[in-house]
Amino acid sequence: MGVAKAWSFSLISANLALLQQQNGYNGNGNVKHFVLWRWRSYGSQRRKISWPLVCGLMLFALGLISLFTGHVASDLEWYSQRLVKPSLYSKLREGIGSRHAQIDIWKSNYSNYYYGCSERSKKSAAATSERSSNGYLLIAASGGLNQQRTGITDAVVVARILNTTLVVPELDHHSYWKDDSEFVNIFDVNHFISSLSKDVTIVKRVPDKVMRSMEKPPYTMRVPRKSTPEYYLDQVLPILLRRRVSFTWFHFGLINTLDMQVVQLTKFDYRLANDLDEELQKLRCRVNYHALRFTKPIQGLGQKLVMRMRKMAERFIAVHLRFVLIIKKYES
Repeated sequence: MGVAKAWSFSLISANLALLQQQNGYNGNGNVKHFVLWRWRSYGSQRRKISWPLVCGLMLFALGLISLFTGHVASDLEWYSQRLVKPSLYSKLREGIGSRHAQIDIWKSNYSNYYYGCSERSKKSAAATSERSSNGYLLIAASGGLNQQRTGITDAVVVARILNTTLVVPELDHHSYWKDDSEFVNIFDVNHFISSLSKDVTIVKRVPDKVMRSMEKPPYTMRVPRKSTPEYYLDQVLPILLRRRVSFTWFHFGLINTLDMQVVQLTKFDYRLANDLDEELQKLRCRVNYHALRFTKPIQGLGQKLVMRMRKMAERFIAVHLRFVLIIKKYES
């Protein structure tokens, strides 16, 4: 260690002596100022590095690295698909025989490894009757058809949470498309009501006797997006229980009085949280994949389009274009 320090000190001394000889040292002490000036000028020259150029070179190098690794990854994926064993989907297709035959994984040899996400649990409570519920829940969907479908799915779950009778949701007529279609024009309303009868009681409209007995219009409110079930129980349910409407009807010669409530939730799109109880998630699946069935004219038109596309090519893909943004950009 001492030898290294002595060697470095000798090099520094030699450099200083060389500078003194080159600059004409006269012994009056001005060399110190001159040497420092030389070192400062040399340091200022070193700081004149173009940092944008350095950053550009670094980004260029990173781009080359990512391009190379991307090609390697794609090649590895291509080779892995041909070296590994055939997937379960390929085995199912080979077992079906027909190339365009429908694949029913539930009847295959691998059905023991799957379970339906929409199956209703045996421990799930039955739907509350209309007379025993906490009132009527009106839903005004919002957005395009996909957003409204999500809103309808969540509306059924919210009605289950609040223990209310759900009125067939009202579709959005004020969006960009200005579509005046009703629920019954797009979805099979009778199938929608009957398929969910074990989970939620659904009616096509609020009974006239309830509407006539109401002193005020239904209470309207908008809940925040991604609201939890606790929010509905804490904020919406008290309103339902507070706004009671009493009406009387005659049944087999007896006078019956019942308190009912009506609340409407507007702009109902993505108003329910994604993280829900397993049973509520299963109910979501039942609504979206089973209860919401298109009307026969729409199903027939869709099937006709599929058959025509299959005649044109063996494979095809459906793309959801954001044509609203395209139209707005064209108009501007």
